Amino acid sequence: MCAIFLSFYLNSFFSFLAKIVTNEDVEPPFHTKRVPMRDGVELVVDYFLASPTSKYPAIIEITPYGRILERPNFRNEASYWISHGYAFVIADVRGTGDSGGEFQFFVNDGKDGYDLIEWIAHQSWSNGRVGMRGGSYTGGNQWYTARERPPHLSCITPNTSPGGPMDGVPYNNGVFALLWSLNWIGSALDIARSPAVNPHPDPMTWLNHRPLHTLDVYATGRELPLYRTFLGHPTLDDFWHLIDFTAKDFEVITIPTLAFTGWFDSTLSGTVEHHQGARRFSSRKADHFLFIGPYSHGTAPDGGYDYMTNEPVPTVGDIAVPDNGLLPARDMTRQFYEWCLKDKLRPEWKPIRIFVTGSNNWMTLNIFPPENAYEKFIFLTSEGHANSISGDGRLQWTPPITTMIDQYRYDPSNPLMIDMTKKQYELPVDINDLLDRNDILVYTSEILNSSLTVIGNIIFELTFSSTAQDTDLVIHMIDVMPDGRSIKLGSGFSSSLRLRYREGLDREVLMVPGSIYFVSIDLNEIGHTFMPLHRIRMTITSSFYPWHSVNPNTGGPIATDIQPSIVANQTIHHIPSQPSRIRMMVVENPVFDP
Repeated sequence: MCAIFLSFYLNSFFSFLAKIVTNEDVEPPFHTKRVPMRDGVELVVDYFLASPTSKYPAIIEITPYGRILERPNFRNEASYWISHGYAFVIADVRGTGDSGGEFQFFVNDGKDGYDLIEWIAHQSWSNGRVGMRGGSYTGGNQWYTARERPPHLSCITPNTSPGGPMDGVPYNNGVFALLWSLNWIGSALDIARSPAVNPHPDPMTWLNHRPLHTLDVYATGRELPLYRTFLGHPTLDDFWHLIDFTAKDFEVITIPTLAFTGWFDSTLSGTVEHHQGARRFSSRKADHFLFIGPYSHGTAPDGGYDYMTNEPVPTVGDIAVPDNGLLPARDMTRQFYEWCLKDKLRPEWKPIRIFVTGSNNWMTLNIFPPENAYEKFIFLTSEGHANSISGDGRLQWTPPITTMIDQYRYDPSNPLMIDMTKKQYELPVDINDLLDRNDILVYTSEILNSSLTVIGNIIFELTFSSTAQDTDLVIHMIDVMPDGRSIKLGSGFSSSLRLRYREGLDREVLMVPGSIYFVSIDLNEIGHTFMPLHRIRMTITSSFYPWHSVNPNTGGPIATDIQPSIVANQTIHHIPSQPSRIRMMVVENPVFDP
């Protein structure tokens, strides 16, 4: 496996750090069974028991990454759970590992989860009560199982659960997550694959490949059917509606939930949306808990601890994780299970607890954003030369009176390139190395005299035009340190929008070249204090390759287009009647936990 694939597999969306058992660890005995689903397909499970003659409440993880110890899963917790009086079960998702059937992205997980839980409930070693364990994909599939309402499912722990199909992967507001798709399907999933033939792992060589639909063979040396399925559904159509979550889905969920996520977790938005949906629509509104810490996708389910060593992870990207930012997540999960599965005391938690980065303190909330948050605007302006970190782009608290414009030239053959082998760009890292280009606009505030705490979604509202029929906008929000470093904020790699989806993700509407459009791009949730002597910065460009597929600007179908790419001139307009601006939810004098 080439270096970039290995690095991305270890650090990417939907993957945890590999779980390795040390010589001192001894896995307890387990039993393996093939469990028939309602359609006859058999899924393979391993289950762990302290004694085969006793009855236990059970905890199950259903994983597409392989159920063996060396794969990214929760199997190495088996000893912990059976020592505390639970049976622990781990299963291969349909079409992965040793299970039969065909893997389909979340489609079968609800019904299969139902059947597995009911199988557990009727085993001689089960007391009939089951909880679910997991994170990432195995956090997401818990929601699909819960909406099927298996009678013996008592609670779920859907950590780091992805949101809708246009809210991160495989699309982010219409922009295709290219590197994730190739690596997750080609490497991370535990599925059968044909031998690779003449792969081309260097993303620079992919730029000249047409069409995108066949890049799987060129890049990985093998055809990836799921990759092609993803590309075949570029809008929010009936295919995606099968795995969409609606208010009616939340209404039928009558069990408690507990979820951990992080401000730098690529699935932050999905985890928050699921929590908010359950709190709003389920009949058991008070029994849903959410914890958001200074964590990445890999460390969030463990409260900032390394899964392999149970030691604190001292940094996330380029920022330190203070000791007070850590949570004993596994023990908190056990406390949750003791209540749900053993009728012990209910945890005395409020619905939401968040760690505000920058000021580095916890805050307890009833709702997100907090009730006392209010909307505040900061406006983009310049003298017409906001290009690069050396330009004159500014952020100011008052609406601009200028009618200046900022322009840059986006050439799809020369995209903004990130090297995942050198820096984990999904985390809060210094991106000054990317900002010295004329095809990126940079806007920076004056030095802050006092702290500014932002809790809630950040929305970028831009007055924009292009010479192309379709193009991309890629946005970053940045905290500029006193030493000049530009620390990227937000969950995931960037905020983005493919302009053909500006009127909705269920349809494609090309632009009229030269026409001015008012577009809105959601950074998603943030909980951060910009400290005194810091500055606020935002950047605008049109690529973030190879995480995002390059938009060739032709307006043709992204998957099958073979036209030569077109250079586009992009313009940000500073119009007093409709200024380009950032909308933030600000909390004055935040009250932090003792």
